[in-house]
Amino acid sequence: MLSITLNSFVHRVPDKSVVLALAAQHGCQLKRIRRSRHWSLSGEEKQLRSLMAHFDDEAHQWIVKAITLVLPKPTVSLAELLEKDPSMTVNQLVVAADCSLTEARQAIDEHEGF
Repeated sequence: MLSITLNSFVHRVPDKSVVLALAAQHGCQLKRIRRSRHWSLSGEEKQLRSLMAHFDDEAHQWIVKAITLVLPKPTVSLAELLEKDPSMTVNQLVVAADCSLTEARQAIDEHEGF
């Protein structure tokens, strides 16, 4: 279960009841943290991803960003990327795989047999 802190939640959303209803509809929990102005959104990865898809207006984009920061990033195999496109440059590989420059260079060297 993943948990996201939504700072100043009530002040940043136009209607908290809409967000509460959407969270409950997707199986997520949205609770106030003690007596503070901050709230906590928790749920499984699949539930949070489906909830994110329903926030399409500008007022809720900060919630989408907060969820995105907490969700695990998909892992991409550098070797698979190089097999699909052997002419890929180091910079293209870094962007596609979200890896470091060193990791990209090592993967290219291994792919070329050095």
